[in-house]
Amino acid sequence: MTYQGIVFDFNGTLLFDMDLHEQVWRRVAQLHLGRELTDEEWHHQFVGRTNAEIWPLLLGHEPDPEEAQRLSEEKEVTYRELLISLPHRVTLVEGAVELFETCLSNDIEIGIGTAAGRSNVDFYIETFGLHRWFKPDRIIYDDGTMPGKPHPALFSKAIERLGVSPSKCIVVEDGILGVQAARAAGAGKVYGIWSEAAGKAKLSTVVLDRMIHNYREVTLDDFR
Repeated sequence: MTYQGIVFDFNGTLLFDMDLHEQVWRRVAQLHLGRELTDEEWHHQFVGRTNAEIWPLLLGHEPDPEEAQRLSEEKEVTYRELLISLPHRVTLVEGAVELFETCLSNDIEIGIGTAAGRSNVDFYIETFGLHRWFKPDRIIYDDGTMPGKPHPALFSKAIERLGVSPSKCIVVEDGILGVQAARAAGAGKVYGIWSEAAGKAKLSTVVLDRMIHNYREVTLDDFR
């Protein structure tokens, strides 16, 4: 295989939930700013960044670590409650599990690089049984030590954990900053994925090797 690994973003990429995150962040913005977020702010400043990077943008000042942690956990609890209240949404993107199995049976390494924090990642691991396919050290998340996207750190670390060259790795992303991060990490190919809720328009501003709507569209030919 020409491409020996694949790294997935999680939110909006393996789980179509970015509209739920958007709902919650817009509520938070209304509470703290007294106004709605613009679409420009959401797509170009928020999506892909860590919570620690978002709060200063949202509040207009650098919160102390304790305040940032409290605000982040409140936001994520609200998000998880919203997701759980919509059982039909608690499912991985169509074809994802089959692609995981295909990769593993063909010696293609798989990993995750997400700006989600530990509490959400633990929730996803338990809810979706991610450890059936992903080794724990190949789920790279916001642990407070790395900058968020568009910085390449999350993807660079995820690719490194796979033990493959970046040029031999595919990255799948749904966000503008995430695509920029994948390019900066040196990924051999970058795929964009879109959901009905998010649409395709936001990804039309970045260069992609391929646009997909679900993982049934990805086959071994993509790795050859």
